[in-house]
Amino acid sequence: MRLNKSLALAAISLSLVAGAASAAPVTSPVNVRSGPSPKWPVIATIPAGADVQVLQCGGGWKRDWCKVSFGQISGYIAAGVLAPSGNNVEIAPVVTSELANLYKGPGMKYKVIGAVPGGSRVNKGACYAGWQANWCQVNYNGTVGYMMESLLQREGALFPM
Repeated sequence: MRLNKSLALAAISLSLVAGAASAAPVTSPVNVRSGPSPKWPVIATIPAGADVQVLQCGGGWKRDWCKVSFGQISGYIAAGVLAPSGNNVEIAPVVTSELANLYKGPGMKYKVIGAVPGGSRVNKGACYAGWQANWCQVNYNGTVGYMMESLLQREGALFPM
């Protein structure tokens, strides 16, 4: 009897751990660069949803970049990832702009492994240039696949990406 209770408790513990692992947080991080352009080195990343302090947004050739601080990090991020959040500014989460297919690989020749409703938050990973479209790796509710970058946007962002 004791052995059965121990086994049952172990099984419940394992299922809770597995459930927590599959419910990974949606981070869609943003690269922080040492200067105001993609040519500058990446010095850190900041997850979506993080409150940042905007120190300055550039004019002229730097207009698409803002200098921000986040904890001990200070650097430049693309202005199109910022969204208002109450009295603060945050890194906007990534959402689908419309119903989007999730493919097994980066292209339409791969099998469709799911569909993601418009307005759904996804964790956006690396993006790759394709023949007719750029493709990004995304995680939607634990399913990892690829989707066209044109179907992704930053929710509530002040400027388009």
